[in-house]
Amino acid sequence: MYNERQGYYNEISIYQTAQYIKSDCADITFYNTGTANVNVNGIVLLPNQTLALSANVCEIDKTKYNFFFVGTGTRSLTVIRKLYID
Repeated sequence: MYNERQGYYNEISIYQTAQYIKSDCADITFYNTGTANVNVNGIVLLPNQTLALSANVCEIDKTKYNFFFVGTGTRSLTVIRKLYID
C-alpha cells in the first residue's frame, strides 16, 4: 500500500485554436468555456461541458490529445492538468 504523500500542482491553460497536447500528468480536465463545440479525441464537448480523466495512485497518463473547434461561436477550451512534483 502506498501511504507517502506526494506534492503536486495544477497547470491551467486556455486555448482558442486547435492544438495537439501530451497529457503527461495524473489527471486532466477539458472544460469548454466557449460557445462553439470542441472535439477532444473524438468526444464532442458542448458549451459548459467538461471531460475529466483521472489516473490511479502512482500512475501518469501519457495520452496524446488532439482538439479542435466545431461550428461558429467563441472558441475557448480550458485544460487543467494535475502534475506531480519530483
